[in-house]
Amino acid sequence: MELAAGTSATQPERVDPTLRAERSSPRDGRNLELLHEVSREVASILDREQLLQRVAELIKQLIDYQLFSVMLWDEDEQRLESVLSVRWNGCTSNKFSVDSARGLIGAAAALRRPIRVADVRQDPRYVNCGDDAVRSELTLPMLIKDRLIGVLDFESYQRDAFCADNERLLMTLASNIAVALENAALYERVKDDERRLAADLETAREMQRFLLPRTTPWLPGLQTAVAYAPARHLGGDLFDFLPYGEGRTAIAVGDVAGKGTSAALYGSLAIGLLRGYMSDNRCDPSCVLGYLNEELRLLQAEKRFLALTFAIYDRGPSTLTVANSGLPYPLLVRAGEVREIEISGLPLGSMAATDYRHIEIELEAGDVVVFASDGIEECLDPDGEPFGEERVRRALLDLRHGSAQEVADGLLAATDGHMCGKCEASDDRTVVVLRVGDAAGVAGP
Repeated sequence: MELAAGTSATQPERVDPTLRAERSSPRDGRNLELLHEVSREVASILDREQLLQRVAELIKQLIDYQLFSVMLWDEDEQRLESVLSVRWNGCTSNKFSVDSARGLIGAAAALRRPIRVADVRQDPRYVNCGDDAVRSELTLPMLIKDRLIGVLDFESYQRDAFCADNERLLMTLASNIAVALENAALYERVKDDERRLAADLETAREMQRFLLPRTTPWLPGLQTAVAYAPARHLGGDLFDFLPYGEGRTAIAVGDVAGKGTSAALYGSLAIGLLRGYMSDNRCDPSCVLGYLNEELRLLQAEKRFLALTFAIYDRGPSTLTVANSGLPYPLLVRAGEVREIEISGLPLGSMAATDYRHIEIELEAGDVVVFASDGIEECLDPDGEPFGEERVRRALLDLRHGSAQEVADGLLAATDGHMCGKCEASDDRTVVVLRVGDAAGVAGP
């Protein structure tokens, strides 16, 4: 046979180690199959305790051992901590910790390479952890790009129980287990973050409930009611009833652009600012909106602004003075008709030096005034069709003889029915209703 230049006739054929292992014996081929099976299975388990228990069970099919431990590296403490320690019969043994400079486990971690000892009694690095029957040990570091994750440690009661093939096979598995443990740790951190976030959201939700009125005020000759449904744990809608001098009450209904935590915080700030203005009750609604606009604009909160209707009810005479900054027109239900109170303005916090105006309405017995956030009209059914202005009007006509609370709850229930229970609301929904006492003596909440 003719040889290429520089090639020796005695040079051995280069064979991939995996192929050599597969050709060596049926048992080695079976071990490789088991290795692949174990690697696939451990990669699919995200719970660390379940992962470790399964690793111990599967490795038993690859190698015979009497004791098996998994140690994880604690970077802060510079120690290896036992997270799993089992005996051959499945019984759990004592967990322990190991200093990085101590024993065969510490040596394998420090050197970043496996250590196989045929007779531990002959190795001065061996540290007896309480089982005098141990004779041989195989310790393998778990690494990700030379970063220590932990150590796998196998002990046997037989001398020279572990061979080079065991070492090679388990080193491959150790890398896969290292990745699986990292994934499990990341998964646990995500779950912890989710639990903390859920707890924080629940706390924030309770705080928001505390900030929003829990009851509506009792006013002579006037019923007041609220129906409120946030789209998420925290809502961007707000409402409030505030004393505004002798015989007068301020009503605020608002909708912050966006949803969730940031919208709720922005809305809570707006409520706080509004309540601060109540000490100066000489200011008319348009003036209040102007002040609030400047305060919110100075915050320079990106993509945050507030649509707000602010009204003052005066019981003597029965009048309602209304200013608006971007919320849908308030509705007046009177004599079997639904009329818009046409008052508009730019949302608060969006532009400087904005002039707002207000309108005054003389209320009559039986009148129903409805303030609603845009989540009512924009509520979508499963096909994406909004509830719309016309459905709002029809619902209010059907509900006009009910109490203020029945009107508020009924309108909210109508939007629930429009959604058919097949999709979540896309926005917060808030309804505030005022009903003037009629000849039947309806008065108060």
